[in-house]
Amino acid sequence: MSKSNQKPNKNKSQPDTGKLKPIIIDETIVSRKSAKVNGAENITINIPIEKFLQQIGAFQGMEDDDEAEQVHWEVFEQKLEEVLRTTDLEVDLTNLKKYLKYLKQNLTIPCLVTGTEEFEWEEYYTIGPGNKKEYQKEYQKLKKTQPSYTDEFNLLKLDSKFDVDYGILAVLERTTDQRKFTLPLADLETVAEDSTNSELLEDYSLWFYTYSE
Repeated sequence: MSKSNQKPNKNKSQPDTGKLKPIIIDETIVSRKSAKVNGAENITINIPIEKFLQQIGAFQGMEDDDEAEQVHWEVFEQKLEEVLRTTDLEVDLTNLKKYLKYLKQNLTIPCLVTGTEEFEWEEYYTIGPGNKKEYQKEYQKLKKTQPSYTDEFNLLKLDSKFDVDYGILAVLERTTDQRKFTLPLADLETVAEDSTNSELLEDYSLWFYTYSE
């Protein structure tokens, strides 16, 4: 039986409380090992009480963050279930069709958008075999015919065609030269923050990248 499960022995004599020395607590918590370990000297560790309390608060904060994240995710999944009218949240053609209908009914178009991160052709230079010098040298040249995540676009419409690999597609017009592109909606975000459109695109992108196979 472990010590934690052992009941106290009521017949064991108790110390005379009159002979016990009073305990004085100062601003330092002292943890003391009285026995030698592997022949080493006694170890005394002094920890300022302020730091100790801060550490406790940090752990409590981590627990609170985890609970808040769990609640947030549950609310998000409930929202998705309402949008898709099913508890099966997998990204498939059926759910993409439902989500497209939902966005067409609720997204205000046109709206100004930009890339959330590098587009495919840019990844070659930023995280692929290309290098930054080459990227900077060729960037302006390639940008004339390729969309960049740093560009701003007017979202003109959502394409009726879609697939499970790229999801819903957005027809865009670049603001600087009116060149048109068709890009995955999941790779876009609104320029204006804290708007209904911003929340709609963020939710769709999170759903698409979380529930894709």
